[in-house]
Amino acid sequence: MVSLSNHEKNFNMDSSKIFRKEVLDAPAYHLDEIPGTKLNQNESPWDIPVDLKANVIETLLKTPWNRYPLGDLVILKKKLAKMLGVWPDNIAISNGSNVLIQASLLATSIGKTIQIPDPTFSVYEIQAKLLANKVVRVPLNSENFSLDIGLFINEMKKHKPKLVFIPNPMAPTANLTDLEGLRQIIESAPCPVIIDEAYYPFSGVTVLEWTKNYDHLGVLRTFSKAYALGGLRLGYLVAESEMIRQIEKCLLPFCVSKITIATALTILDHPDYMHQYVTTLCQERTRVWDNLQKLDGIKTYPTATNFILFEVSDAQQTFKNLSAKGVIVRVVNDGRRLTQALRVTIGSPDENDRFLKALSEVI
Repeated sequence: MVSLSNHEKNFNMDSSKIFRKEVLDAPAYHLDEIPGTKLNQNESPWDIPVDLKANVIETLLKTPWNRYPLGDLVILKKKLAKMLGVWPDNIAISNGSNVLIQASLLATSIGKTIQIPDPTFSVYEIQAKLLANKVVRVPLNSENFSLDIGLFINEMKKHKPKLVFIPNPMAPTANLTDLEGLRQIIESAPCPVIIDEAYYPFSGVTVLEWTKNYDHLGVLRTFSKAYALGGLRLGYLVAESEMIRQIEKCLLPFCVSKITIATALTILDHPDYMHQYVTTLCQERTRVWDNLQKLDGIKTYPTATNFILFEVSDAQQTFKNLSAKGVIVRVVNDGRRLTQALRVTIGSPDENDRFLKALSEVI
């Protein structure tokens, strides 16, 4: 039995005196695990094929687990580089693209200013504020969520940010930004610009080739969506080699495990399953969107992702009613433009049928 000293017994932790204000003020990421048809996290509805898992396990049996994943990451970089048409030193890899968002901020902007569209992926702002940054939000056009290119550029000139994040397609609004507009922003930017292409496989639109022409442009991607590896955590950033070198300094050593690397190397040799998943999901996306259009009381927005954003009269009540029927979607509420919005991930055909049936009943 462990006995406590008098000092330990009398110690009462005062969080306000120990933790930074930015940490105390930050919201904690939390998502309740609710039983039912899970359509709330933009995951793939299908796991990777069992035969590919068997290949990964066979590789791991031959892999020394007592050694750090040093050369393994180099091999993965080379394979990715060949697939993307870049050099290995143009790629940074981490345990999830969120970690590269954090590393990009650590490398460029602590106690400075970053700029983002509004609404957008919440992790940009959360991580920026944890590092005491001011966040400039540039509102998307209220009707169709398009990015106002002129306004965005003017705000950059005014605030002189140290880092810019723009997802394309947008999240959580699911729409694409005109490429010429993105080019204007990149050419006007006084700082690195990260284009987050998490949903590129579903849109087919990319600026990755531009990283060869703009040394301050980074393209961020993930294996969590189309490749169905959300549970293993793997993301990468493509940029000019000097930008990669500096951002990699802000990644913890050996942050990608041998298990994840072995899985990635295997699936990159067998991309057919991913293409099949994407084809089916895009077909289902059209079907679900068309059916949502037929329901009264719903405003549905166009999508180039694996999810659909729609607005109802009472998002919280609709969410509760859907949950009661065993269908789990995501409430999207930023307290500004989005106050009555829901987001549904495109699932398997059966999952989508359950969602459409439940929604038609609760609406």
